[in-house]
Amino acid sequence: MRNEKYTCRVNCFWETKITYQLVTLNFNKAMKVPNRRCCPKCFECGCVEENSQSVVSRSTSDSIKATEDDLNSQTNSSPFQFKRSHLNTTPHLPLKPKLPPIQSISSSSSSDHQRVSTDHSSLLPTRHTPGVCGLNNIGNTCYMNSAIQCLNSIPDLTKWIMQQQLSLSHMNIIDVYISLVQSMWSGHHGCVTPRKLKQYVSRSSSIFSDSDQKDSHEFLNSLLNAIETVDSNSFLINLFRIHTQSMATCNKCQHCDIINETITFLPLSIPEFKFDDQKKILLEDLIKDFCQEDELDGQYYCHKCKICQSARHKTIIIQPLPRVLIIQLKRFPYDGTKRKIDTFVQYKLEHRNLLSNNDRYELYAVSMHSGNLAGGHYTTMAQNYIINKWYRFDDSYFEEIESKKVLAPFIARQAYILIYLKKND
Repeated sequence: MRNEKYTCRVNCFWETKITYQLVTLNFNKAMKVPNRRCCPKCFECGCVEENSQSVVSRSTSDSIKATEDDLNSQTNSSPFQFKRSHLNTTPHLPLKPKLPPIQSISSSSSSDHQRVSTDHSSLLPTRHTPGVCGLNNIGNTCYMNSAIQCLNSIPDLTKWIMQQQLSLSHMNIIDVYISLVQSMWSGHHGCVTPRKLKQYVSRSSSIFSDSDQKDSHEFLNSLLNAIETVDSNSFLINLFRIHTQSMATCNKCQHCDIINETITFLPLSIPEFKFDDQKKILLEDLIKDFCQEDELDGQYYCHKCKICQSARHKTIIIQPLPRVLIIQLKRFPYDGTKRKIDTFVQYKLEHRNLLSNNDRYELYAVSMHSGNLAGGHYTTMAQNYIINKWYRFDDSYFEEIESKKVLAPFIARQAYILIYLKKND
């Protein structure tokens, strides 16, 4: 430990006395922590210097002085590089209270873990809250970061992942995803880069191979589909499976077609209130509409009549409901436009009887979209199950928030994906 006085070299006039613990960077035990820091007021990286009269006590493992090149290499990948748009907000700084221990990263050797995690991460000089970790944007990938943060909030999924051993010789998409999540929950990283996961998802779905903006629901769906392709009985997939039965009845001959499906999302259509911005709709009502019978006017091909007929269509959800319920609020109509339905959908932190049963579901994450299809941005609000606190994630930036902010009307108009976890009473 050491007690130092630091002064910012730019014009923000920040000066303080802090105490922190020295650690090594990037698993290089021979490198001492550089004297320069990121100013917690203006966020300029490398502009904070310790005063020359400060006395430093260093351990023998930190005896080799870091060169300017070492400093520059760390600065280029530093997770302290906050966006300019966040300069007027208070960041979630790395000093954290000690937390209850979580399951360690398998039983592999430390060298194996280094080879896996250093591919997409940079080590911070202090311990972070496990699971509270930003994701670097590698080119219009806010949609991917938002989807990953949603999955990262699911306790059952995280506990399972932290118990897995990685196959370093023949890595598939499940291994890559496990590697990423283990880095995010290791407590050593404030920000990681999911580049390898994007590459593996792009192999199964080529639409993600370019740097164009995509949809967080599309990425989440493609990721789960790719995992299912590798292992259809994977624990990851079984968490989300929803079993439905669709029935279409011909109005002329009463012939009925029944289709059983397994889905991982519950897609809910949203009504558009063009002339009443204050009007809202309950999440429970959207689920009821999903299960209501509707008319197919000449859109149903009857196998008995051998022509298209009008028909009645109804979908039911087969019990029991999944452990993790992923709800997609369909805000982007498929009508050839790039408009967005910003109707206020009122949801709760805890729901009972969503589908006429006694299941209790607790909200763990919300993927939000601001803007429209022509130009928008994805962020996430997610709950950390270890400390039961909510955080807002915006790519590499994150901050702690109050749970009531998740229900604010402004957020509810942007909510696109809701992640609920079934609780056992």
